[in-house]
Amino acid sequence: MTLTVFSLYFTRRTAFYRASALRGIFRDTVLSLGRGKHSGISPLAAVATALGGTVGVGSIVGVGYAISVGGAGSIFWMWVCSFFGMGLKYAEVFVALKERSVKNGSVSGGAPHRLREMGYKRLAVAFCLLCITASFGTGNLTQVGAISAFLCEVGAAPDTRALICVAVIGVAVFGGRKRIAGINSVIIPISCAIYIIACVVILISNSSGIIPSLARILKEAFGFSAISGGFSGAMLSHVIREGFARSLFSNEAGMGSSPLAHATSSFGSPKAQAKWGIFEIFFDTFIVSTLTALCLLSCGSESPADMFFATFGNFGGYIYGLLAAVLAFASVISWCYYAECCISFLLPNFGIAVFVYRAFFSLAAVAGVFMSDGAIWDIADILNALMLMPNLFLLFKCRKEIERME
Repeated sequence: MTLTVFSLYFTRRTAFYRASALRGIFRDTVLSLGRGKHSGISPLAAVATALGGTVGVGSIVGVGYAISVGGAGSIFWMWVCSFFGMGLKYAEVFVALKERSVKNGSVSGGAPHRLREMGYKRLAVAFCLLCITASFGTGNLTQVGAISAFLCEVGAAPDTRALICVAVIGVAVFGGRKRIAGINSVIIPISCAIYIIACVVILISNSSGIIPSLARILKEAFGFSAISGGFSGAMLSHVIREGFARSLFSNEAGMGSSPLAHATSSFGSPKAQAKWGIFEIFFDTFIVSTLTALCLLSCGSESPADMFFATFGNFGGYIYGLLAAVLAFASVISWCYYAECCISFLLPNFGIAVFVYRAFFSLAAVAGVFMSDGAIWDIADILNALMLMPNLFLLFKCRKEIERME
């Protein structure tokens, strides 16, 4: 409920709904590529890293999970939450970039820096500790499960899967934040393009199911089809909760995680980079997640893997597994990026702390291979909710700083 109130408030304050604001989003994202004002990673690398943390298990497997648990109606509430989450995302990225520091060629910013500057040091520390903890649950265990599933499909034994996951993640994260951003800026655009093309082909093959799928989403969102079966308010609440939970897991609006990547962008303008935050949610939810939902419902499936297999045969199963594994890998290393930003904030003069974290983070992949999916999702949802608290407090304190979109 609190997240909804904040989302509505910042959508109204930033005037996100105006036509001029929508034109400005396009102008300051797509048309701004290649421009930068000071040291840091490029705007594309920043948004690719942020997308790496969102497009993956949450946008693909998570959608199937939401449909299986909350019904097709949960997709409608995912849309609602994400639409208003755009205003919230704009606000948190704006605040993250409002005050930044450049030290030894490295740009830093985000919720912990602002909280410390405002005198809330304990809250800044709490945010960092929660982010580091969430990187193991939301950013590691949930994603490694997808990587492990693909390796299982190609015949790898559990021990071998664990070893491969640890090795691949270790190679990426021990290269540092610039390597992580560089990897994501390559694999995210390519993987997303392939996935979107595949989904379009699936929809064309099942075109007769598109309209019924949309109708089902709207009907089940409000329980129209379940009234005769004794539909209760508790069931509607369950549908809404699943939609909101999947939306939060997918786009992370309000958590303060992706602004850590946006804050290291070479853009000097908080307003311009904050619009990349809006693009992040739009692409993640209204393109990737929506395509996934429509494909699943049109095929009559709750499993993205089954959906690919039904359309493309055995080859489709391997393609899906590979895409899911690559996107999950991008999410894993993106969350490592976020956590390292927090570790550097807490212990700026102790490089060994980052080294130790990378080692434990890589080894945590072993747990992701062997843990059950249900337990992993429960852990991720709890950690996501905890991260909201200090970040929403910061946004409330800085609400008058946030400028309207143009």
